[in-house]
Amino acid sequence: MRVTGLGTEELAALGAAKLPETTWQSLFRVTVAGSAGAPVAGKYVVLNDAIEFVPAFPFDLGREYAVRFDAELLPRPRTGQPAVERRVSLPPPAVLAPSTVVTSIYPSRDVWPENTLRFYIHFSAPMSRASSLGVVRVVDDEGKEVADALLEMGVDLWNDDRTRCTVFFDPGRVKRGIKPNRDLGRPLRSGRRYAIVVDAAWKDANGQPLTAAFRRDFTAGPPIERGLRTADWKLSAPAAETRTPLVVTFPWPLDHALAWRAIGVEGSDGRRLAGDVTVDTNETRWTFTPTEPWRARGAYRIAIDTVLEDVSGNQVGRAFEVMPLDREARTQPQSRAYIPFTIR
Repeated sequence: MRVTGLGTEELAALGAAKLPETTWQSLFRVTVAGSAGAPVAGKYVVLNDAIEFVPAFPFDLGREYAVRFDAELLPRPRTGQPAVERRVSLPPPAVLAPSTVVTSIYPSRDVWPENTLRFYIHFSAPMSRASSLGVVRVVDDEGKEVADALLEMGVDLWNDDRTRCTVFFDPGRVKRGIKPNRDLGRPLRSGRRYAIVVDAAWKDANGQPLTAAFRRDFTAGPPIERGLRTADWKLSAPAAETRTPLVVTFPWPLDHALAWRAIGVEGSDGRRLAGDVTVDTNETRWTFTPTEPWRARGAYRIAIDTVLEDVSGNQVGRAFEVMPLDREARTQPQSRAYIPFTIR
């Protein structure tokens, strides 16, 4: 926002005056129109041909501002010249048509263990910071909402670009012996059909609703209540001097998001190798393609971080059923797991 029409000497005197902020705000005042509040925060810059006001935060699109410039308060005042007042505004934001959709929900299998602990909702574009409460529901095969199925959290768990939201089933109902489980049972019952329903009212980062509601149907299967055993994983080792992928197959699905970041490959020096990871085949296959070719007779190992879990919260060597729900007790340090292998 600028004031022009001042002479070279006026601008020079103004630049040399080093006016305090309160004097600037009287000379060149910017407020929200119709408001008796404080002036808009910002800084004043004297240019060669104008005075510029730079707001501390961008002006709101569509909001009207009142601007007042009083030339009598200049270091070289223009005596008798009335103050100039104007109302200005930026164009209102464009009304965008809804364009964001739910692209997928994980687990990707059509059968979820009845003790599934969490699922992931993926979107085609960044979402707003609005909570998932009230817009994500679990319904049964009669079309009725499963009451108190999901954990009510004060914050939502998003990835960095807000295109993936983590939603938890209430762990107190999933874990046997806890009072909610004793009173209500698990939200999912093996053999029954369910659906995750995402309401179209959920707003994206542009404040627009989703293009359409989304429904993900699945069947609840028997629970998985045993810890992960790396001895049960099957490795397909690649040939030396190639970039052929290393393939690891699991006996049942792992947690989709955790498998991406909790499994890696290290060299004999303990450094993690650079490469590309994919998780597919309903989260039962992990594939690593190295950036550099595998070394002949190279000693490697698969490194598994202790955060790795399957969809039911089971960790390496430890079942969710034997773990306390207290967060501090669950996050005590543990040694990492390793699977050594050699390239021939």
